[in-house]
Amino acid sequence: MTGKTTAYAERLSALLRERGMAPARAEELVAELTAYAAEAGSPLEEEFGPAGELADQLTRREGADAVDGPGDGPDTWVWTADALQEVELLARFGGQGWEAERLDRLGRFVCRRDRQTPLRWSYRRETTGGRHREQLTARLATEGWELFGTWGPFAYFKRPEAAVTGPAAQLSAPPAPPRRRVYFAPWILVTLAAAVAVAVATALLAGSGAGLTDGASLAGALVGLTAGGLLGAWAWRSAARRHTG
Repeated sequence: MTGKTTAYAERLSALLRERGMAPARAEELVAELTAYAAEAGSPLEEEFGPAGELADQLTRREGADAVDGPGDGPDTWVWTADALQEVELLARFGGQGWEAERLDRLGRFVCRRDRQTPLRWSYRRETTGGRHREQLTARLATEGWELFGTWGPFAYFKRPEAAVTGPAAQLSAPPAPPRRRVYFAPWILVTLAAAVAVAVATALLAGSGAGLTDGASLAGALVGLTAGGLLGAWAWRSAARRHTG
């Protein structure tokens, strides 16, 4: 952990203990949050906000869990994927009873699942924007679809399967919450890194003038730079999902 991450984690742990949380539970929560932030590639404070506010939220939640009992209340889970996989993954996790409540500010799916009566959910992603998105949302609402988030040209809708199948939508034995939170195809990350490397190398070569003594070499360098940049932009667009509102 970096110095800032360590300081934040230590402060959060101290605040949780001050608010009456058992030291072992406080350390467990801090370790989970630290691992999650590291997986997401974000600093703890950027990911979860000020330590004092987070400590208040966690102690309130723990208090509610203690009142409800270990088997009550919802499970929560946050995950993200590249644009090429997310539709398939939404269908899979919806079939496991996960309801996507919203997209957070980093474009991740914030999900919940009732522990007592989990229900299957259906999802669809539409490519639309502006007035067409409003019209589409209104039309799909008549079929039971609810808009829960947008990203760029994509609009995400959900519908409980109970609206179609009735009681058959209830799950009797849902699987345990997934441990994995990030679903990026390895080839996307590799392609992005390769494209950036090609673009940087070509730019350096062009700047030094090495090997660019004739028009053909210069044209080749420019083509390589352009192709690398476009390929990198495409891969980044697929991999780095950001919430737009």
